Amino acid sequence: MSVLSKNKCCRCIVFLIGVFLIFYTIQGITSQGISTSAELPPLSVASDTHQQDTVIVYYRETLGGTREALEGASLTIFSDGYIQVHRPPYMKQAGSYKAYLEPNALDNLWHMLTDRKILEFDSTLVRNKIQEIKQQQRALLAPVESISDAPSTLIEIYPNRYKSSEMFEPGDSNTKKNISWRGLKWTAEHFSSVEEIQYLISVQQQLQVIMQRADLKKLNE
Repeated sequence: MSVLSKNKCCRCIVFLIGVFLIFYTIQGITSQGISTSAELPPLSVASDTHQQDTVIVYYRETLGGTREALEGASLTIFSDGYIQVHRPPYMKQAGSYKAYLEPNALDNLWHMLTDRKILEFDSTLVRNKIQEIKQQQRALLAPVESISDAPSTLIEIYPNRYKSSEMFEPGDSNTKKNISWRGLKWTAEHFSSVEEIQYLISVQQQLQVIMQRADLKKLNE
């Protein structure tokens, strides 16, 4: 084989290895619910001072499981600490509200949101853990409970739009971590040994505290 042919062969091998590594990386990211989609969360109220591409966290609950889904309250947090809370018409204090998180509060929240237990959260692996526990309960003839109707929790995090996290180097600002879970509170109560669920509900509780801040001011007033 000539030197030229050997060089061509080596280049082909290097190219194929590169394609494989790219495919493997994309597969790994997808399995963790991380995407680079430019799609942004639907803000309840357009902000005159903040762009959607500065959203760093979006949280929402959808009420109802087997019944028709019903929109719940939502929280949007921007990179400068500005927050918007939206409550649909059927709720008490319906409407859209605004406030600002103090820098320390925002930093503490961000540290919590970019923990590996969140950015590496894999719903399939967590459900497998829960299924193993259920099988053990059946083996012990213990009652296995289930839910048919519960709210769905959605949390979206944009790790490249604020301070760099341990897992992400500065890059595509549209990269996001998406976590969706139905019946989170019920799951946490019944599977206390599943660390990922316990951490996830602690994040949810922190976001709910922000939504109940006393300094929220109604928009357009």
